[in-house]
Amino acid sequence: MNSFEVSHAPIVMLDEFLVAEEWAGLMEYAFDHRDHFSATRVVSGNGGSQVDRDYRRSRVLFDVGEYRQLFVDRILTHLPRVLSGLNYPDFPVSEVEVQLTATGDGEFFRRHSDSGNDSLRTRLITFVYFFHREPRPFTGGEFCIYGDSMQGDAAGPYAMITPAQNQILFFASGCLHEVLPVQCASEEIYDSRLTVNGWLHA
Repeated sequence: MNSFEVSHAPIVMLDEFLVAEEWAGLMEYAFDHRDHFSATRVVSGNGGSQVDRDYRRSRVLFDVGEYRQLFVDRILTHLPRVLSGLNYPDFPVSEVEVQLTATGDGEFFRRHSDSGNDSLRTRLITFVYFFHREPRPFTGGEFCIYGDSMQGDAAGPYAMITPAQNQILFFASGCLHEVLPVQCASEEIYDSRLTVNGWLHA
């Protein structure tokens, strides 16, 4: 387990999160369900959601089948040392959200937090698992984390993480973060920047 702190945004990263057969099966699942992805949405001030292509462009698959429980079980197994690495207090997990996101050519997610809306206050820990076809068919898509305050519009990221195969990262959901634009010659789902991402709720 790798753990490092970037000012107000501690991050824990785990390498080789899935075994080879699990990773291969997940790639196959994403390919087989490529027609079931829908446009991602952003939460509005009243708790609803809407497509906002100026703020977020990507596609999401909410039904990840058997992989939902695989991720829930694996994450909960690692949770004690993840929370220790984040210097975050233990809490009873009431829910784990899991989804699969594909970020393709020209797509991105601007700076945001995952718990900034009243309807999202129970999100405490965010996870992002990176996986992609080999050789990696895209460039860009770096994950930038800024911490718990903007510190001015000109403030740069505390950490910029290039998506690494079979790696998962954890951070407090209140930390500001963004996904930089992806460049990819293909529009196919399996050539996109793929993640399994979600949130642990109190």
